[in-house]
Amino acid sequence: MLAVGEVVAGLTLRFNIDLLTAYPVLMIVIPGLMDLRGDVYGAIGYRLTTALHLGEVEPRFFTRFNLFNTLTGYVVSLIVSLELSILGAVLSYVFNMAMMDPVSLLFAVTASTIIVFAILNPVVTASTITLFKKGVDPSGFVAVVVTGVGDALTPFTLLSVSLMLGSLPQLVKAVFVVAVVASIGVAYTYLVRVRQERPVMENTASSIIAASGSSLGGFIAASSLGTLAKAPEVLGVLPAFNALIGASMGHIGNIMNIELHIRGRLSHREYRRRILVEAAATFTSVLAAYVVVLASGSGSTWASSLMVVSLSFIIVYFLSAFTTMYLTLESFKHGWDPDNIVFPLMTTFADFNGYLVVSLILGFILGH
Repeated sequence: MLAVGEVVAGLTLRFNIDLLTAYPVLMIVIPGLMDLRGDVYGAIGYRLTTALHLGEVEPRFFTRFNLFNTLTGYVVSLIVSLELSILGAVLSYVFNMAMMDPVSLLFAVTASTIIVFAILNPVVTASTITLFKKGVDPSGFVAVVVTGVGDALTPFTLLSVSLMLGSLPQLVKAVFVVAVVASIGVAYTYLVRVRQERPVMENTASSIIAASGSSLGGFIAASSLGTLAKAPEVLGVLPAFNALIGASMGHIGNIMNIELHIRGRLSHREYRRRILVEAAATFTSVLAAYVVVLASGSGSTWASSLMVVSLSFIIVYFLSAFTTMYLTLESFKHGWDPDNIVFPLMTTFADFNGYLVVSLILGFILGH
């Protein structure tokens, strides 16, 4: 499911290369928004899953808990979306990149965020409750489906809304943005009154850090769109490339965490063996995504693009694996739970370095 979602996201980028080239700011915000979907909807699903297991909420769709959970996700999604829009606009202005006017950018980002929220929030809530009723732990569903579906919907909705910007009056877009900001204020005020503001603050802080880091990776890709346009299959495979490496690091970090809690130490020999096994499996998935993306186009640069993907994978994967080991060991040593630290940081790490390394290697190979 994760690989399928990332392939859809990659194909969306691949077939909208002209729009991305015209407005590189979209390439800056897309990775951050994709990261945000996992941060927000993963948190929605996990909060509900925990509450169900603890008996704090009945397994029903319409409950006060689900209302608070929904409003929390709504507020966090839009606050971080506004922040990413501002970040994209600032980077575009400072580095003289083409972009639409600020109101249109805010409209496109917030409107696409609300569309995704209207789709994903009820799906995550209803599915989590249904699985729990059937005696199935919803955690696995939340991790895979939220990431895959969220990543597929994000570029599709954002680019679709962006294509319609010219047909909408500027006043309509401005009124919409003001209404969105007002709705954030109303929702947050209500959560404060019922003393449910803490999840908003915690989720917003972590999401801003993670999503901004991913958008900086998008900025690197936006700066290299001229090069990426010469090998669109590389651009198309990038979402799967980054997401699969990030997911692998989360899995490895969790296994290391369990071993540290059980044995109090880590077998470096076993870790190296597992890294190689995980690397082979992850690279196979990346290649499968690459083949699908390649089959959608002419494939005239398949040899050079395959070399770029392969070399980039080796560098990014093993750099990520080393960092995952270091973060897990240091977190455990300081008494922190690595599960709360390693996965969020490593997904952002993979996003940033994925775009950076691929762009550098692609530029080097095509330059020769």
